[in-house]
Amino acid sequence: MPQTRGQFPELYDNVDKMIFTVMFDAQKELPAIWRDIFSIKTSDRKFERVMSVTGMQDVPEKGEGAPYTTDMITPGWTKDFIHTEFGMMFEVTETALEDDQYDQLSQYARWMMLSARIVEEKRAALLFNNGYTTELSPDGVSIFNSAHVLKAGSNGRNQLSTAADLSATSLETALIDLQTETKDEAGHLVAPINSLTLYIPPALEFVAERILKSTLRPGVADNDVNALKRRTWNIVINPYLTDTDAWFVLASNKNQHGFTSYTRVPMSMKPRQIDSRTGNLLYPIRFRRSWGVKMWQGAFGSVWA
Repeated sequence: MPQTRGQFPELYDNVDKMIFTVMFDAQKELPAIWRDIFSIKTSDRKFERVMSVTGMQDVPEKGEGAPYTTDMITPGWTKDFIHTEFGMMFEVTETALEDDQYDQLSQYARWMMLSARIVEEKRAALLFNNGYTTELSPDGVSIFNSAHVLKAGSNGRNQLSTAADLSATSLETALIDLQTETKDEAGHLVAPINSLTLYIPPALEFVAERILKSTLRPGVADNDVNALKRRTWNIVINPYLTDTDAWFVLASNKNQHGFTSYTRVPMSMKPRQIDSRTGNLLYPIRFRRSWGVKMWQGAFGSVWA
Protein backbone atom coordinates (compact mmCIF):
# COMPACT_ATOMS: atom_id res chain seq x y z
CA MET A 1 0.00 0.00 0.00
CA PRO A 2 1.50 3.36 -0.98
CA GLN A 3 2.01 6.23 1.45
CA THR A 4 -0.44 9.01 0.54
CA ARG A 5 -1.21 12.45 1.90
CA GLY A 6 -4.53 11.22 3.24
CA GLN A 7 -2.84 8.61 5.45
CA PHE A 8 -0.60 11.19 7.10
CA PRO A 9 -2.08 14.69 6.62
CA GLU A 10 0.01 16.07 9.48
CA LEU A 11 2.99 15.98 7.15
CA TYR A 12 1.91 19.16 5.44
CA ASP A 13 -0.33 21.13 7.81
CA ASN A 14 0.84 23.52 10.53
CA VAL A 15 1.30 20.96 13.31
CA ASP A 16 4.67 21.23 15.04
CA LYS A 17 6.94 18.57 13.52
CA MET A 18 9.69 18.76 16.10
CA ILE A 19 8.23 15.71 17.84
CA PHE A 20 9.01 13.57 14.80
CA THR A 21 12.63 14.65 14.83
CA VAL A 22 13.03 14.25 18.58
CA MET A 23 11.52 10.76 18.59
CA PHE A 24 13.65 9.61 15.71
CA ASP A 25 16.89 11.05 17.04
CA ALA A 26 16.27 9.26 20.33
CA GLN A 27 15.49 5.95 18.65
CA LYS A 28 18.39 5.97 16.23
CA GLU A 29 20.85 6.16 19.11
CA LEU A 30 19.78 2.71 20.33
CA PRO A 31 23.02 0.72 20.26
CA ALA A 32 23.22 -2.66 18.55
CA ILE A 33 23.16 -4.50 21.88
CA TRP A 34 23.13 -8.01 20.45
CA ARG A 35 26.45 -7.40 18.72
CA ASP A 36 28.09 -7.08 22.15
CA ILE A 37 27.11 -10.70 22.84
CA PHE A 38 27.24 -12.60 19.55
CA SER A 39 30.22 -13.68 17.51
CA ILE A 40 29.41 -12.34 14.03
CA LYS A 41 30.72 -14.09 10.96
CA THR A 42 30.07 -13.84 7.21
CA SER A 43 28.67 -16.64 5.09
CA ASP A 44 28.75 -17.27 1.35
CA ARG A 45 26.64 -20.42 1.48
CA LYS A 46 22.94 -21.29 1.69
CA PHE A 47 23.49 -22.41 5.29
CA GLU A 48 26.40 -22.98 7.63
CA ARG A 49 27.08 -26.27 9.42
CA VAL A 50 29.30 -26.33 12.49
CA MET A 51 30.56 -29.45 14.21
CA SER A 52 32.16 -30.06 17.58
CA VAL A 53 34.93 -32.59 18.11
CA THR A 54 35.07 -35.30 20.76
CA GLY A 55 38.58 -35.43 22.12
CA MET A 56 40.44 -38.44 23.44
CA GLN A 57 40.05 -40.21 26.77
CA ASP A 58 42.48 -39.69 29.65
CA VAL A 59 45.93 -41.05 28.86
CA PRO A 60 46.22 -44.33 30.85
CA GLU A 61 49.20 -45.64 32.74
CA LYS A 62 51.54 -47.82 30.66
CA GLY A 63 53.69 -50.56 32.04
CA GLU A 64 57.27 -51.04 30.90
CA GLY A 65 57.28 -52.87 27.57
CA ALA A 66 53.47 -52.90 27.43
CA PRO A 67 51.70 -51.85 24.21
CA TYR A 68 50.30 -48.38 23.86
CA THR A 69 46.56 -47.89 24.21
CA THR A 70 45.12 -46.19 21.14
CA ASP A 71 42.29 -43.71 20.87
CA MET A 72 40.78 -41.55 18.14
CA ILE A 73 39.32 -38.11 17.71
CA THR A 74 35.68 -38.48 16.68
CA PRO A 75 32.92 -36.10 15.52
CA GLY A 76 30.79 -34.41 18.13
CA TRP A 77 27.46 -32.68 17.54
CA THR A 78 26.50 -30.71 14.45
CA LYS A 79 24.39 -27.57 14.16
CA ASP A 80 22.98 -25.98 11.02
CA PHE A 81 22.57 -22.22 10.80
CA ILE A 82 19.75 -21.56 8.32
CA HIS A 83 19.82 -17.98 7.06
CA THR A 84 16.53 -16.11 7.33
CA GLU A 85 15.60 -13.56 4.67
CA PHE A 86 14.09 -10.23 5.72
CA GLY A 87 12.68 -7.57 3.43
CA MET A 88 10.25 -4.68 3.30
CA MET A 89 9.34 -1.96 0.82
CA PHE A 90 8.30 1.64 1.32
CA GLU A 91 5.96 2.87 -1.40
CA VAL A 92 5.03 6.54 -1.69
CA THR A 93 3.05 8.51 -4.26
CA GLU A 94 4.71 11.26 -6.21
CA THR A 95 2.17 13.74 -4.86
CA ALA A 96 2.82 12.87 -1.21
CA LEU A 97 6.55 13.19 -1.69
CA GLU A 98 6.15 16.55 -3.46
CA ASP A 99 3.99 17.90 -0.62
CA ASP A 100 6.21 16.57 2.16
CA GLN A 101 7.25 20.06 3.18
CA TYR A 102 8.57 18.85 6.56
CA ASP A 103 10.82 16.21 4.96
CA GLN A 104 9.42 13.25 6.89
CA LEU A 105 8.88 10.96 3.93
CA SER A 106 12.32 11.77 2.56
CA GLN A 107 13.75 10.15 5.69
CA TYR A 108 12.25 6.78 4.72
CA ALA A 109 15.70 5.15 4.71
CA ARG A 110 16.39 6.09 8.32
CA TRP A 111 13.02 4.76 9.49
CA MET A 112 13.44 1.52 7.55
CA MET A 113 16.95 0.94 8.87
CA LEU A 114 15.73 1.55 12.42
CA SER A 115 12.96 -1.01 11.93
CA ALA A 116 15.43 -3.55 10.56
CA ARG A 117 17.84 -3.03 13.45
CA ILE A 118 15.07 -3.62 15.98
CA VAL A 119 14.17 -6.87 14.20
CA GLU A 120 17.79 -7.99 14.60
CA GLU A 121 17.62 -7.23 18.32
CA LYS A 122 14.40 -9.18 18.76
CA ARG A 123 15.62 -12.22 16.83
CA ALA A 124 18.92 -12.34 18.72
CA ALA A 125 17.10 -12.03 22.06
CA LEU A 126 14.93 -15.06 21.22
CA LEU A 127 17.89 -17.35 21.92
CA PHE A 128 17.80 -16.16 25.52
CA ASN A 129 14.05 -15.61 25.91
CA ASN A 130 13.40 -19.16 24.65
CA GLY A 131 16.73 -20.57 25.76
CA TYR A 132 15.12 -22.86 28.33
CA THR A 133 12.45 -24.21 25.97
CA THR A 134 12.42 -24.15 22.17
CA GLU A 135 15.88 -22.79 21.29
CA LEU A 136 18.19 -25.79 21.13
CA SER A 137 21.90 -26.41 21.44
CA PRO A 138 23.60 -28.90 19.07
CA ASP A 139 23.00 -31.81 21.48
CA GLY A 140 19.24 -31.49 20.99
CA VAL A 141 18.25 -30.04 24.36
CA SER A 142 17.53 -26.42 25.23
CA ILE A 143 20.47 -24.02 25.28
CA PHE A 144 20.31 -23.64 29.06
CA ASN A 145 19.75 -27.09 30.51
CA SER A 146 20.65 -29.25 33.49
CA ALA A 147 21.27 -32.36 31.37
CA HIS A 148 23.38 -31.55 28.32
CA VAL A 149 24.41 -34.79 26.63
CA LEU A 150 28.13 -35.08 25.95
CA LYS A 151 29.14 -37.12 22.93
CA ALA A 152 31.43 -39.30 25.03
CA GLY A 153 28.47 -40.35 27.17
CA SER A 154 28.37 -38.21 30.32
CA ASN A 155 26.43 -35.02 31.03
CA GLY A 156 27.05 -31.35 31.67
CA ARG A 157 25.01 -28.48 33.05
CA ASN A 158 24.80 -24.74 32.39
CA GLN A 159 21.96 -23.65 34.63
CA LEU A 160 21.56 -23.56 38.38
CA SER A 161 20.40 -26.82 39.94
CA THR A 162 17.85 -24.71 41.83
CA ALA A 163 16.69 -21.56 40.06
CA ALA A 164 17.43 -18.34 41.94
CA ASP A 165 17.00 -14.61 41.51
CA LEU A 166 20.10 -12.57 40.82
CA SER A 167 22.11 -12.06 44.02
CA ALA A 168 25.71 -12.26 45.15
CA THR A 169 25.09 -15.79 46.42
CA SER A 170 23.42 -17.07 43.23
CA LEU A 171 26.10 -15.45 41.08
CA GLU A 172 28.85 -17.09 43.14
CA THR A 173 27.09 -20.45 42.73
CA ALA A 174 26.86 -19.88 38.99
CA LEU A 175 30.62 -19.22 38.77
CA ILE A 176 31.39 -22.39 40.71
CA ASP A 177 29.06 -24.41 38.48
CA LEU A 178 30.51 -22.79 35.39
CA GLN A 179 33.92 -24.17 36.36
CA THR A 180 32.83 -27.60 37.62
CA GLU A 181 29.89 -28.48 35.36
CA THR A 182 31.02 -27.12 32.02
CA LYS A 183 32.80 -29.92 30.13
CA ASP A 184 33.94 -30.62 26.62
CA GLU A 185 32.45 -33.46 24.56
CA ALA A 186 34.96 -35.94 25.99
CA GLY A 187 33.88 -35.07 29.53
CA HIS A 188 36.93 -32.99 30.46
CA LEU A 189 36.55 -29.82 32.48
CA VAL A 190 37.37 -26.71 30.49
CA ALA A 191 39.64 -23.86 31.58
CA PRO A 192 38.09 -21.33 34.01
CA ILE A 193 36.70 -18.13 32.50
CA ASN A 194 38.08 -15.03 34.18
CA SER A 195 36.45 -12.31 32.07
CA LEU A 196 32.67 -12.49 32.11
CA THR A 197 29.58 -10.68 30.80
CA LEU A 198 26.43 -10.44 32.90
CA TYR A 199 23.54 -10.22 30.42
CA ILE A 200 20.37 -8.90 32.01
CA PRO A 201 17.03 -7.10 31.43
CA PRO A 202 16.61 -3.50 32.64
CA ALA A 203 14.80 -4.68 35.79
CA LEU A 204 18.08 -6.13 37.09
CA GLU A 205 20.39 -3.27 36.15
CA PHE A 206 20.69 -1.69 39.58
CA VAL A 207 20.78 -5.01 41.40
CA ALA A 208 23.70 -6.03 39.19
CA GLU A 209 25.49 -2.74 39.77
CA ARG A 210 25.29 -3.13 43.55
CA ILE A 211 26.43 -6.76 43.42
CA LEU A 212 29.42 -6.29 41.15
CA LYS A 213 30.63 -2.80 42.05
CA SER A 214 30.50 -3.02 45.84
CA THR A 215 33.89 -3.17 47.51
CA LEU A 216 32.49 -5.28 50.35
CA ARG A 217 30.01 -8.14 50.15
CA PRO A 218 26.70 -6.50 49.14
CA GLY A 219 23.53 -6.70 51.22
CA VAL A 220 25.11 -7.89 54.47
CA ALA A 221 26.31 -6.13 57.63
CA ASP A 222 29.75 -7.76 57.87
CA ASN A 223 32.95 -6.52 56.28
CA ASP A 224 33.72 -9.50 54.05
CA VAL A 225 35.34 -8.58 50.77
CA ASN A 226 33.25 -8.86 47.61
CA ALA A 227 34.77 -12.06 46.20
CA LEU A 228 33.01 -11.56 42.85
CA LYS A 229 35.55 -8.86 42.09
CA ARG A 230 38.10 -11.64 41.57
CA ARG A 231 36.65 -11.77 38.06
CA THR A 232 36.51 -9.05 35.43
CA TRP A 233 32.88 -8.15 34.70
CA ASN A 234 31.01 -6.44 31.91
CA ILE A 235 27.30 -5.68 32.38
CA VAL A 236 25.15 -5.68 29.22
CA ILE A 237 21.51 -4.61 29.54
CA ASN A 238 18.98 -5.54 26.87
CA PRO A 239 15.34 -4.33 26.99
CA TYR A 240 14.38 -7.13 24.59
CA LEU A 241 15.01 -9.77 27.26
CA THR A 242 11.40 -10.45 28.24
CA ASP A 243 11.76 -12.28 31.56
CA THR A 244 12.48 -9.66 34.20
CA ASP A 245 13.97 -12.30 36.55
CA ALA A 246 16.19 -14.07 34.03
CA TRP A 247 19.93 -13.46 34.04
CA PHE A 248 22.80 -14.93 32.07
CA VAL A 249 26.56 -15.18 32.43
CA LEU A 250 28.74 -15.56 29.34
CA ALA A 251 32.43 -15.52 28.58
CA SER A 252 33.37 -12.00 27.48
CA ASN A 253 35.66 -13.58 24.90
CA LYS A 254 33.17 -14.49 22.16
CA ASN A 255 35.36 -17.40 21.08
CA GLN A 256 34.66 -19.08 24.43
CA HIS A 257 30.89 -19.34 24.02
CA GLY A 258 28.64 -20.51 21.20
CA PHE A 259 26.28 -17.60 20.49
CA THR A 260 26.91 -16.89 16.80
CA SER A 261 25.31 -14.96 13.96
CA TYR A 262 26.10 -15.39 10.26
CA THR A 263 25.64 -12.54 7.80
CA ARG A 264 24.63 -14.00 4.43
CA VAL A 265 23.54 -10.68 2.88
CA PRO A 266 24.24 -7.42 4.77
CA MET A 267 21.41 -5.01 5.48
CA SER A 268 21.11 -2.76 2.44
CA MET A 269 18.75 -0.46 0.58
CA LYS A 270 18.20 -1.59 -2.99
CA PRO A 271 18.04 1.01 -5.80
CA ARG A 272 14.84 3.03 -6.01
CA GLN A 273 12.22 1.62 -8.33
CA ILE A 274 9.27 3.28 -10.07
CA ASP A 275 5.90 1.62 -10.58
CA SER A 276 5.32 2.22 -14.29
CA ARG A 277 1.53 2.18 -13.88
CA THR A 278 1.20 4.71 -11.06
CA GLY A 279 4.51 6.51 -10.86
CA ASN A 280 4.73 5.53 -7.20
CA LEU A 281 8.27 5.39 -5.88
CA LEU A 282 9.39 2.09 -4.34
CA TYR A 283 12.22 1.78 -1.82
CA PRO A 284 13.10 -1.80 -0.74
CA ILE A 285 15.34 -2.97 2.11
CA ARG A 286 16.63 -6.51 2.45
CA PHE A 287 19.05 -8.68 4.44
CA ARG A 288 19.72 -12.35 5.26
CA ARG A 289 21.04 -13.45 8.62
CA SER A 290 21.00 -16.41 11.00
CA TRP A 291 21.34 -16.68 14.77
CA GLY A 292 22.12 -19.77 16.78
CA VAL A 293 24.32 -21.55 19.30
CA LYS A 294 27.14 -23.79 18.10
CA MET A 295 27.93 -25.01 21.63
CA TRP A 296 26.38 -24.56 25.07
CA GLN A 297 29.70 -24.30 26.90
CA GLY A 298 30.78 -20.86 28.07
CA ALA A 299 27.26 -19.66 28.92
CA PHE A 300 25.22 -20.05 32.09
CA GLY A 301 21.81 -18.86 33.23
CA SER A 302 18.93 -18.87 35.67
CA VAL A 303 15.49 -18.12 34.28
CA TRP A 304 13.29 -17.72 37.36
CA ALA A 305 13.01 -18.30 41.08
